[in-house]
Amino acid sequence: MWQILSSDYDTQASFYGVKKACEPLHVQLNLANYRVDIVNTTTAAHNGLSVSVKVYSLANALLFQATDRKDIDADSTASVLRLDLEQYLAKGMVLVSLELHDAKGALVSQNLYWLGARPASYRELNSLPPTHLKASATSSTTGDMVKVTIHLTNSASVVSLENKLTLLNAGDKQRILPAYYSDNYVSLLPGESRTIQVEYPSAAAHGPAEIALRGWNAVAQVVPVK
Repeated sequence: MWQILSSDYDTQASFYGVKKACEPLHVQLNLANYRVDIVNTTTAAHNGLSVSVKVYSLANALLFQATDRKDIDADSTASVLRLDLEQYLAKGMVLVSLELHDAKGALVSQNLYWLGARPASYRELNSLPPTHLKASATSSTTGDMVKVTIHLTNSASVVSLENKLTLLNAGDKQRILPAYYSDNYVSLLPGESRTIQVEYPSAAAHGPAEIALRGWNAVAQVVPVK
C-alpha cells in the first residue's frame, strides 16, 4: 500500500495507474505482442462495444487509425487487432491512443501509451515542446464536503504528458489533505480535454483553494478555484 498511498493520505502516480488497470471494463495494449485487448471483469456480457485505435508520432502526425466492433462475454478478455508498431518504432517514439465506447456511444475506457523501440528512445521525450494547458476550476459544497471540478484542455500542437494536479490552500500554499481525485497525472493529446473532480472535507481547508498544475512538458501554473 505504501507504494500507492502515503501516510498523509496523498496519492502517488502509481495509484492512478492501478485504478486505470482495474477498470471493470478496460481497453489495453498488450506490450508483449502489441495486440489491443478488451478486458471485462464484470459478471455481465457487453455487446456492441466499439474500439478506436490511433497511432501518432511525437510531432502529432497520425500514422495509423482503425475502429472495430466487438462483443465480449462476462469475466473474459477479447482481442481486437494487432498493431504493426515495429515499422513506426524504427523511425522514433510513438503514441498509441485507445478508446472503448459502449453500444450507445458512451466512453467507458481510454488509454494512452508512449512507446520506444529501445530504452534510449525515451530520451526523445526531453525534446517535446512546452505546452500551456487551458485550465479552470469551480467548487460547490454539499454538507461538509467540497467538490472542485477542473477542466483541462491541451491547445498545443503536441502531447502534454503526466499533468499533476495538487489542491492547495491559496493563503499558505499548503496541500489540502485528504483530497480524493477522480484522476491525476493525466496526459492529453492536442485538442483533447478532460474534466477531473476533487472532493475534500471543508474542515481540511483554510480559506480559498487553488490548483497547482505541473507536467512533464507543461508550463507550471496555478489555477484559482472559483
